[in-house]
Amino acid sequence: MIYTAIVLVLICMTSCSLRSTYPLMGGLAGGAAGSIGGPLVGGLSAGAGVLAGEALKNKDALIEAEETIEALSHGDVSALVASGLAEHKTGFEAFTSYIKKILIGAAILLGGYLAIPIFVAKRTARNCSKTEAEKHLTRAPFPVKPPSRNEKS
Repeated sequence: MIYTAIVLVLICMTSCSLRSTYPLMGGLAGGAAGSIGGPLVGGLSAGAGVLAGEALKNKDALIEAEETIEALSHGDVSALVASGLAEHKTGFEAFTSYIKKILIGAAILLGGYLAIPIFVAKRTARNCSKTEAEKHLTRAPFPVKPPSRNEKS
């Protein structure tokens, strides 16, 4: 049980991608399946498993090489240039999208920062108008004669 845990830890620590573990897993699976037939069959099936794992690990590179060979055999230079520029194009697009996200975030922060004085000024103006109106509410400069009860207006 401890050996299985050690093997699993080593497999997990190989890299970020599980593709690098395909040859190891293929060899283990091939060896385990071939052990039924004896040592020679076990060794051959383990080797076949490792080869299959390597093929799966490098599948993208094999497909790209196949496309390059096909373009070379047909003499299609534009396809070769396009395939060569594809990886640079995706890197540049990722870079520009990252910069675009940064600029959008900065615009949102700047808009929020510039909106604060608008709301503060509105609130201050409302408070000032109320206090100024209350200051100017004074009594009349001359005494107001209250209407008498006997007189009818």
